[in-house]
Amino acid sequence: MGTYKKLRARLDRAGIRPSTRRGQNFLLDGNQLRFIAETGELGPNDVVLEVGPGSGFLTRRLAVTGAMVLGVELDHGLLPLAQEETAGLPNVFYLQGDILAGKNRINAAVIDRVEELIELKRKALADSGVTAEPVLKSVSNLPYSAGTPFVMNLLASPLPWRMGVFLLQLEVAERIVAPPGGKNYGALSIAAGLASTTTIEREMSPRSFWPRPNVDSAVIKMIPEPLDVRMAIPWVELRAVTNAVFGSRRKILKNALKGLFPDTDIGAMLADININPESRGERLYPDEFLALAEKVRDVRGSGSGDTAPETDDVITGRTEQDTGEVR
Repeated sequence: MGTYKKLRARLDRAGIRPSTRRGQNFLLDGNQLRFIAETGELGPNDVVLEVGPGSGFLTRRLAVTGAMVLGVELDHGLLPLAQEETAGLPNVFYLQGDILAGKNRINAAVIDRVEELIELKRKALADSGVTAEPVLKSVSNLPYSAGTPFVMNLLASPLPWRMGVFLLQLEVAERIVAPPGGKNYGALSIAAGLASTTTIEREMSPRSFWPRPNVDSAVIKMIPEPLDVRMAIPWVELRAVTNAVFGSRRKILKNALKGLFPDTDIGAMLADININPESRGERLYPDEFLALAEKVRDVRGSGSGDTAPETDDVITGRTEQDTGEVR
């Protein structure tokens, strides 16, 4: 039975119809599924966090590599489809719930379960005489509406992940890799630039999905900075700076930042860190935003903070379309 017919049969048995309102679009193209899995470079030493397994078609391809897979599915109606597709695979686990806890962090239950599976994988490797450590990766067809907040929160999370491969709305992927100065450059670009090296690996047309979405998609590959580097970023203060700058794109820096530096000669402060007070924020590089965030931390007298950046319209730099879920 073809992929489309198999999916339709399972949806019909479950009484589920893809929601136009929620924009549920299932990835059916076998070549594209294979490409996503292969881009993850998976093997038996890996633990994989998959967000939104949906049909389970990608989940199965991840699991046959020998990697241990945790699928986190919000939709309780779709979860049985993934479970049916991966039945008999002992290295696949599921958690029903939201990957995020509000805007600001990965769900603690997900983090706990990932840590449990890493330890389980470590024990299995040791029992088989393998001395290698488990490697945590995230490979997912991300729901479009959750793509930006998940990526932002994963970058700032304490999870020791080593690679991410994500299918996203093309517009979001372009914002992630955008250089300074363009309309796509914003807080998402800055967070990704500070905490990862990211490339667009492939663009994908709506023809690969059923029902077809109204937007193009892209597969990105993200290699995060080591955990200690990511945790040293003052995420709370970075959020404050990007909110101030991208909430007032037309203002020059010394005016946009007034609210963050009371009783401070902002021009002199900016000059001290080699930033032109007359420049506009969208022309600053990520490391310059980091320098500003560290100045805010000094003014506030706070620590680096452990809260991920909020993903409101200002943080993302653009209003992300809620185009639904891609599975």
